[in-house]
Amino acid sequence: MLYGIFSDPHSNLEGLQAALEECRKAGAEKLVCCGDIVGYNADPAACVDLVRGNNVICIRGNHERGLQDLKNGLLPPMNAYALEAIRYSYEKLDEERRSWLVSLPDELLVDGIFYVFHGSPFHPDEYIFELVEAAYAFRALVNDYPPPGNSLCFIGHTHVCAAYAFDPEGRKVQGSEVAEDTTYLLKPGYHYMFNAGSCGQYRGGKPVSSLVLFDSDHMTVSFRLLPYDVEKAQRKVLESGLPPFLALRLGQGR
Repeated sequence: MLYGIFSDPHSNLEGLQAALEECRKAGAEKLVCCGDIVGYNADPAACVDLVRGNNVICIRGNHERGLQDLKNGLLPPMNAYALEAIRYSYEKLDEERRSWLVSLPDELLVDGIFYVFHGSPFHPDEYIFELVEAAYAFRALVNDYPPPGNSLCFIGHTHVCAAYAFDPEGRKVQGSEVAEDTTYLLKPGYHYMFNAGSCGQYRGGKPVSSLVLFDSDHMTVSFRLLPYDVEKAQRKVLESGLPPFLALRLGQGR
């Protein structure tokens, strides 16, 4: 089966549409989102409706948990830009959409084959940028989650594509930067963790929408970095009254 897996749409309708269209063209049979459907950009309701309308399997990210905090009268643990954006999302979403978002699970085993987390198997808000952070995440994946699903997981949160592998015999963690259209062949006995990046606010230095395609028949993972209408997404951010910095970073890919 071919899975289309993406993360962090962050209310960017144009970026999300590009990811879904690439999944459609590739022939993906199931779609999966690693969280943070809302936040940062101008179209939270439209993005919620799009993932639901396409039967995307979703977990929640820290921005969905931020909605819950706001509902409970708490201040989400976010920086100023993220906080302003999640307040915007909260105001633009009706109660039904908000309730659906906060009801999503923090992690999920998909078809008994792979796990989906937002930040890490160790903690949903943990960022994985370095090999030492990946090593802690693999420790949690291997020890806290049963096989065979613990041989593979997909994450997001950092907004940057990445690939990590753990060799249990050599006790070694390896990582690699992901170039456009990179494909990995999964080796039996290894454990893998792939960061799908972000289809809504990519921070890998390019103004793109990113995703991964996982072929469970051939055990391959392929990355896609896609162009989309960044200028339209930027205009919407500026017109919405959100901080101009959020529009600027879309063009910078950072």
